[in-house]
Amino acid sequence: MVFITLGTQGNQFPRCLQMVEELIDMLHPGHEFIAQIGNTEYKSNKIKVLEYVSETEFKRLIGEADVVITHAGSGSLFNAIKQGKKTIAVARLKKYKEMLNDHQTELVKKLSDDGYILDGTYSIVDAWKKLEFFQPRPCDFECTLSQEISHLIDKWLL
Repeated sequence: MVFITLGTQGNQFPRCLQMVEELIDMLHPGHEFIAQIGNTEYKSNKIKVLEYVSETEFKRLIGEADVVITHAGSGSLFNAIKQGKKTIAVARLKKYKEMLNDHQTELVKKLSDDGYILDGTYSIVDAWKKLEFFQPRPCDFECTLSQEISHLIDKWLL
């Protein structure tokens, strides 16, 4: 199963789901895709769409996923990293009015360069092609503290 999370903030993020649908079109049938989309308005016959889920359900879905595709919010990223999941992160971009600035690209680049995640900001399909040989680096830092700090930074930057 592939779990997609767009977070729960107010910004729309259909670009991520459109890239996921491009990926689905190129894959062999049999992959299940479940997305927690928050405030993003999106209809799909290829992805099981959930607006919101509880924190317990969120962690369960990540735990059961073979792959996590996530927006670049620190909470979602660190949850996937902490559970050792193969993770593709998609930063929200200012040019698409998904964010006020491009600070998420810096977080995705750093975590990708350090081997924790794959960067799918511009192409989930390209990131997916790297999954077979990608082994995520284990969480070797205190995720809960990092999560809290990143959450505060995200709030400050918004």
